[in-house]
Amino acid sequence: MKLDRRNLPLNAMRAFEMAARHCHMRRAAEELGVTHGALSRQVKQLEELLGVTLFDRSHNRLSLTHAGQRLLQSVQQALDLLTTGALYLDPDSINGDLILAATPSASSAWLLDIIGDFAQQYPEINIQLRSIAPRIKQIDSQVDVAICYGAPESSSRDIIPLFRERYVPVCNPKLLTGNNPIRQPLDLLDYPLLCDRHNNWPRWFEIAGANELSDYKQLILEESFLVLDAVKAGYGIALADRVEIHRELNNGQLITLFEDSLPAVEEYYLASNRKTQSLRSQLFTEFLRKSIQPVLTAD
Repeated sequence: MKLDRRNLPLNAMRAFEMAARHCHMRRAAEELGVTHGALSRQVKQLEELLGVTLFDRSHNRLSLTHAGQRLLQSVQQALDLLTTGALYLDPDSINGDLILAATPSASSAWLLDIIGDFAQQYPEINIQLRSIAPRIKQIDSQVDVAICYGAPESSSRDIIPLFRERYVPVCNPKLLTGNNPIRQPLDLLDYPLLCDRHNNWPRWFEIAGANELSDYKQLILEESFLVLDAVKAGYGIALADRVEIHRELNNGQLITLFEDSLPAVEEYYLASNRKTQSLRSQLFTEFLRKSIQPVLTAD
């Protein structure tokens, strides 16, 4: 039989997921509230329908075959999605405030775009965005989700590593002229180098194997988001991470000049309230991670 939405055996797949999770038919049947025989029949019927063996039943033990492992992953993802979708239909679970916090650099460089997309998809949620300092350790208890540069204290929060920035030289292509081609790292010195107060250029040149630096033109700005504004405007060459400029790279406003990358000193982390995590927080956390993942994968 050809499977489609009209004849998809949802009950049998639910029975399979329970049996696969326990690898024990009796315990799975008890959790589902059915008899051992009924659950076994559903699993057997699913195997016959799919034409594959999902469980290895040898030696009086139950274990998943390779086909069973692949199906389990798909079924669990589908059940999670169905459960999530049903929960999010309840307006009482979504309506309300969501207080976010992030460093000014993260907010201006990439987070605001994600928040804007999230707000369009979930207009019932009132979003507040607050600023926090890099490497902050204590987060205000009122903040639902914080995007931190550097790991904060974890006593009352779930801390999830998000990504580590890796800086590469970028510029507006209009900046480049035929008179000053860029073929090797030292050729960058023919152009103004943009940097914030931390000035990562010496570290990048060391990684790129260009240690003998002569005097070079610099435009030093206080904050990294000002550096990004300046490089987009074509004032010079800057070190930037692909996450923060992925839209500009996609539309051609900025280009990368070398692939040698400088890793940031700290990593970005997602910190959510462990005890009071709301459905709104879960929604945003999932949305944020899904929004960033394609950019990280492309990198």
